[in-house]
Amino acid sequence: MTPVVEASIKKGLSYLARAQESDGSYGKSTWSSNVYPTAMTSLSGLAFLASGSTPTRGPYARNLQKITSYLLNNCVGTYSYAPGLIANVNAREQRPMYCHAFAMTYLSQIFAQEKDPRQREVIRKVLQDGVKLTQRSQTDEGGWGYSPNAYEDEGTLVVTQLQALRACRDVGIFVSKKVVEKGVKFIEKSANADGSVRYRINSYQVRPGVTCAAIVALWNAGKYDEPLIRRITDYMHRNIDPQWGYGHHAEYVQYYLTQAKFVLGGKQWLPFYRRSAEMFISEQALDGYWDGADGGELYGTALALLCLQIPYNRLAVYQR
Repeated sequence: MTPVVEASIKKGLSYLARAQESDGSYGKSTWSSNVYPTAMTSLSGLAFLASGSTPTRGPYARNLQKITSYLLNNCVGTYSYAPGLIANVNAREQRPMYCHAFAMTYLSQIFAQEKDPRQREVIRKVLQDGVKLTQRSQTDEGGWGYSPNAYEDEGTLVVTQLQALRACRDVGIFVSKKVVEKGVKFIEKSANADGSVRYRINSYQVRPGVTCAAIVALWNAGKYDEPLIRRITDYMHRNIDPQWGYGHHAEYVQYYLTQAKFVLGGKQWLPFYRRSAEMFISEQALDGYWDGADGGELYGTALALLCLQIPYNRLAVYQR
């Protein structure tokens, strides 16, 4: 971590703090079909937590307090047909299961730091209900779809849900082992012989982001040294490079590529991080943000900050 990288992180965090809405959310005033306030708010909160701030100390403590308040007051209990879903029914979030997973991941990290007993119990109940919703929404194949009642499933949601479940389990929320194992089976059935991973079990589409994310999901499931993760890892090292702003869902690819490289460690990590840091510094705008082709400045900035700050090792959900 060089002074130049740290300065870049500070600029990004300052931008993110300035971009927060008065109600604590992110993304409402810049809404597009690719911006989801619940997900953007949760990812921004994770970026602040990764910097070392908590809800009670640090330069972004107030931002974190407002984020938690927004999620609990605007994104819980808004879907009558899906009790436990964490998403804002009024915010036009077309794929609420992404919102649900990122919100659970954020709230689990907050729960671990919350000092107020009453607030802890509120968050505990939200997480317990959220885990139940995730478990009920799993398809027969072991995956998840864009909404709780979806019959189709796909790989990106398998990863976000498994990571959220791992985050909840780590703070003492009960998670069924059968649900996790079904998710792992989905990845097994989606993997090709060369280690690439398909978007869906019955699809021919190989997705770099899903391939990287599969490693993260298997790691979260405790599959640290099995043939499947070794095969996917070998494919990733040989075929997937740092990327931003180009390619298919490049920001998403970089987010999970960074996590995968970090948890695996070894001689691959430092050269990868240096190369990625150079890329991020060159892509950062003067105002401190990173543009994300899929979701604009807020999405790009939150993901870039999570990638750059992962060596701090401050968030349990991203740790080795």
